[in-house]
Amino acid sequence: MDGPGLPLMLVAVFAPVLAGLATLILPKGALGARTAIAILGAVVSIGALVSYINAYGVAQDASAVTGLPFVPSVHLFISFQPDGLGLFFGLLISGIGALIAIYARGYFGSDRDSLFRFYPMLGFFMTAMMGIVLSDNMLSMLLFWEMTSISSFLLIGWERDNPRAVRLAVQALITTAMGGLALLGGVILLAQVSGSWSLQGVIETLGASHGETPHRLLPWAFLLVFLGCATKSAQWPFHFWLPGAMAAPTPVSAYLHSATMVKAGVYLFARFFPGLHGFEYWMPALVFFGAVTMVLGAYLALRSVELKRIFAYTTVSQLGLLTCAYGLGAIEHHGELNLIWPTTQILNHALYKAPLFILAGAIIHVVGKKEAPQLRGLARSKPLLAWLTLLAAYALAGGPFTLSFTMKEAFLYQVYHAAEHDSTFWIVAGMAVVTAMFNVAIFVRFVLIFFGREASERETSEAAQAVEDAHGSGGEDHAHETGFWAMCLWLPAAILLIGQYLGGIAPHLLERVMAPFETHALYWSHLPSVLEAFGHPGPPLVMSLTAIVLGAALGVSPLWRRPVEDAHNRLFPWILRTLQRRGGWLYTHVLQTGSFHMYVYVVLTALIAGLVYVFAVHRDGFQMVELEMLWGPGAGFFLAATSLTILVCGSALVLPIVRSRMVRVLILGASGFSVTGMYLLYQAPDLALTQLMFEIISVILFLLVLRMLPEEPKRWHEIDRIGRATFGVLVGLAVGWITLQVGGYVDAHPDMPRVGDWLIQNAHHAPDGGRDGGGDNVVNVTLVDFRGYDTLGEVTVLAIAAMGVFALIVAVPASSASRNEDVCHLPREAYHVPEGPQPSLTSSLFRTAMRLILPLSLMFAAYMFFKGHNEPGGGFIAGLVMSVALAVYRMAEGQRALRRILPIKPGPLAALGLAIALATAVFPLLLGDPLLRSYQGEIPLPGGGSYHFASVLFFDLGVLFVVVAVSVGIINRLTEELE
Repeated sequence: MDGPGLPLMLVAVFAPVLAGLATLILPKGALGARTAIAILGAVVSIGALVSYINAYGVAQDASAVTGLPFVPSVHLFISFQPDGLGLFFGLLISGIGALIAIYARGYFGSDRDSLFRFYPMLGFFMTAMMGIVLSDNMLSMLLFWEMTSISSFLLIGWERDNPRAVRLAVQALITTAMGGLALLGGVILLAQVSGSWSLQGVIETLGASHGETPHRLLPWAFLLVFLGCATKSAQWPFHFWLPGAMAAPTPVSAYLHSATMVKAGVYLFARFFPGLHGFEYWMPALVFFGAVTMVLGAYLALRSVELKRIFAYTTVSQLGLLTCAYGLGAIEHHGELNLIWPTTQILNHALYKAPLFILAGAIIHVVGKKEAPQLRGLARSKPLLAWLTLLAAYALAGGPFTLSFTMKEAFLYQVYHAAEHDSTFWIVAGMAVVTAMFNVAIFVRFVLIFFGREASERETSEAAQAVEDAHGSGGEDHAHETGFWAMCLWLPAAILLIGQYLGGIAPHLLERVMAPFETHALYWSHLPSVLEAFGHPGPPLVMSLTAIVLGAALGVSPLWRRPVEDAHNRLFPWILRTLQRRGGWLYTHVLQTGSFHMYVYVVLTALIAGLVYVFAVHRDGFQMVELEMLWGPGAGFFLAATSLTILVCGSALVLPIVRSRMVRVLILGASGFSVTGMYLLYQAPDLALTQLMFEIISVILFLLVLRMLPEEPKRWHEIDRIGRATFGVLVGLAVGWITLQVGGYVDAHPDMPRVGDWLIQNAHHAPDGGRDGGGDNVVNVTLVDFRGYDTLGEVTVLAIAAMGVFALIVAVPASSASRNEDVCHLPREAYHVPEGPQPSLTSSLFRTAMRLILPLSLMFAAYMFFKGHNEPGGGFIAGLVMSVALAVYRMAEGQRALRRILPIKPGPLAALGLAIALATAVFPLLLGDPLLRSYQGEIPLPGGGSYHFASVLFFDLGVLFVVVAVSVGIINRLTEELE
C-alpha cells in the first residue's frame, strides 16, 4: 500500500456523498444551488481521477495500490487500486453521474421535495459504486457493495406510497443482498486460499498457481463469488429483479441499472479474471449463464411494449454478453487469452443504454405515454426526441458506423475463436446471432412506430388509462420545465451518443482515450473502422450481416408482436409465499415463540448436550484438575472466599424457586454484590467498583420496570420449581466444569502464549518498541486502545438501544400502559401500579443527604475518569458512578432537579458522546494512522510534575457521556411514568 495519490482517491470516492449531504443543508427552494452542488460532487470526483492520471499515470500492476490501515487486527484497510480497470470504471461512474445530476433537474422540474430526496441518494450511491471499483481490500469492497444494495432499495422504492414500487424494491434488495452474503462467504474463502485480504494479492496468488492442483476450498469460493456477481449483474435466473427495478424514476433507471450498479458483478468478473480464468469451472459457468441470459433478455425485450421494460431487458441481455465474453476469454488463442477490448465493450454499453433510458424518461415525461405502440407518429410530433431515440436504438442494434458495431464484431470474433478450438461453441455463436437479430428487430419496430400514422381519437381515448398509469409509475409525473432545464431532458443523451458515433466513425480518436485503460486487446492493435471490417471479411462479419438481415425481416413481420410476461417474475413471489406459509409455522411456533424462558432453556440445553457429547466421544481428554488448597493463603482468605462462594451459589439456587418477582430481583442483586466481594478479594478494585455500580443501576431499573408490568399469569407458578432448580444446577456444573478444564489446561502449559501476558507487557511501553497503550491500568488500556474497536461498537449499540427505549416509553401513554385492561388481557388487580400518582420516594432526610453526597460522587467520578488510564478507573466506571449519583439525586429531588444539573437531555447527550467517540476514533485516519490510534504526551502541572495525557481520553469521555445518558435517561423516564 505504498502507492501514491491516496488523498486524490479519498476525494474521488467520497466527494459525491459529501456533496449530497451538503444539499440537505440548503432550503428546499434553493433548486439552483442544490443542483450545482450535486453536479459539483461528481465533477470533483472526475477531477480527482484525472489529476491522478496526469500525476502518476495508469498502472496495470500492484504498484498502484495505495491506502492506510483502518482496523489492521481484522484485516480491514482503506486501500485503493487505481489501475486501468479501476480508473476506467471510476471515470464512467462519475462522468455519467454528472450527466444524470443535470438530467434530474430537467426531469423533476421544480419539484422541490423530489430534488431534496434525490440528490443525497444519488451521491450516496455514487460513492458506493466508486468504492467498489477502486477498493483493493476485499472487506472494504464488500462494505461498499452492500451500500449499493441499500441505496438502490431506497431509489427503486421512490414512490413510498405505491405498494408495487415498495414490493419491487424489496425484491431487488433481498435478491442482491442474498448475493452479497454469498459474496461475503466467497471472499472469506478466497482469503483462506490465498492468505491475503487484498484483491491484488488474491489475484497474484491464484494467477501464480495456474496448472497446479487447486486448493480444496477454491471451488466453493468460486461458486459463492459467482453467485454474488450473478445476482448483482442480473444473470439468469436472478435477472427478474432488474426489469422490476424500472419502477424507479428514470434518472435512477438510467444510472443505477444501465451504467453502474448492474455492472458491479461484471466488474468483479473482470477484476478476478487474471487470477481465476485458469480455474476449470470459470469458463463453463460464465459462458453458459452469460449466453442464456443474453438470448433470454433480448427475446423478452422484443416481446415487451413498455419503453423502460424493453430497455431493461436489453440491459439484461448485454450483461449476459459481457459475462459470456469474460468466460470465452479463458480460452487461449495462439498463446493469448481470447478477450478483445473488454473495457471498451463495457463503455459501449453505457454509451447507448444510458441515452435510451434518458430518452425514454423524456418521452414519458413530455408525451405522457410509456408504451411503444402508443408513440406512433412521434417523428412528426416530437422529431428531436424521436431521432435521438432512433440513433440510440441503432447503436443497440449494432449498426455500421457505431462503436457498438465494432464491439459486436469483437465479441463474435471471441465466439469464432472458441468454436475453432471446440465445435460446441458454435451453439454460443448461434445464440449470439439470435441475440443480435432480436436487437435489430427492436430497432426496426421503433422506426416503424415513430414514422407510422398517429393514433386515432378512439385509440387515444382507449389509451387514456395507460397514459395515467405512465404518469403514476416511477415518479414520471412532474411539472414541465422550459428553457435550458427543458433541454436537459435530452442533452445528456446527445452528449453520450456523440461518443458512441465518434467511436464508430473515427475509432482512432476513441482508441487514444481507451488504450491506457484497456486490459486485453488480443491481436487487435487498434479499434478497426467499419471500412476495415468490410475490407477484411470473415465469419464474424457474416454472422453480423446475417443477424441484420434476419432482424430486419423479423422487425417488419407480425411475428412476436404480442407482449408476453416473463415467467421468472413469479419466481420471487412464489419463494416468498412458500417461505411464509411453510416456514411461518416453524418460525412462530418453534424458533420465535415469544417466550424468553424457552429461548434460555434451548440455548442452555444445547450447551449441556454439547458438553455431554464431547465427554462421550473424547472421554480420555477430560482430566480431573488438581486444585490447590484453598486455605493456602491463610484461614481468613479461605473463610472469606468460602462465604462469598456460598452467597453466590446459594442465591443462584434459590432464584428459580422464589415466586415473587420483586424478591427475585433482590436475590439477583445479592448474587451480584457477592461477586463484587470476590473481585475485591482477588484484588480487582476497578472490576469491583464497576460491578457494584452496575448492580445498583440494575436493581433500580428492575424495580421500576416491574412496578409498571402486570403480574405473571398464574400458570407460570405451576412450573415444577424443583425441575427449574435442577436445570440450573446442571448448567452451573457444566459451566464450572468448562472453566476448570480451561484453567487446568492453561496451568499445565505455562509456556503457551497468553493474551493477558501480552496486554500487561504492552500496556505502558512495548518492550520491542511496537504498539503500546501508554497507561498502567491494563483494564482501561485494553478497553479504549487494544480493544477500542469493540468498545466503539458496544457504545454505538448502547446509544441506539437507548434511543429506541426513549421512543417506546414516550410513545405509550401512561393511561394505556398502566390502566388499560386490554394491554395484556389481564384483570385490573393483576397490575402492580394502582391508579393515580404513585407514592413519592423523596423525604427531607433523603434530600439533605443527597445534597452532600452528589458533589462528592461527581468529584470521585471525575477523579476516576482522569486517573483511569494509569490507575483503577476509566470512562465507563466514572460514567456508572456518575449515573448512580444522578439517578438517586433525581429520585430525591424530583423531575426538575435533573434538568437543573444535567442541562442536556439524555438523547442529545448520548448522540454527543457517540459523536465524540467516533471523532476520536476516526481522527488518526486523517494522519495516516489506523483507527483509534493513541497519541501520548506530558502536560506540565502547576507546582511541578506532569500529567501523562493520552488522546484516548476523549474516547473515554464519549463513553462516559453515553453511559450517563443511557442509565440516567432510562431511569428518569421510568420514574416519570410512575409519577
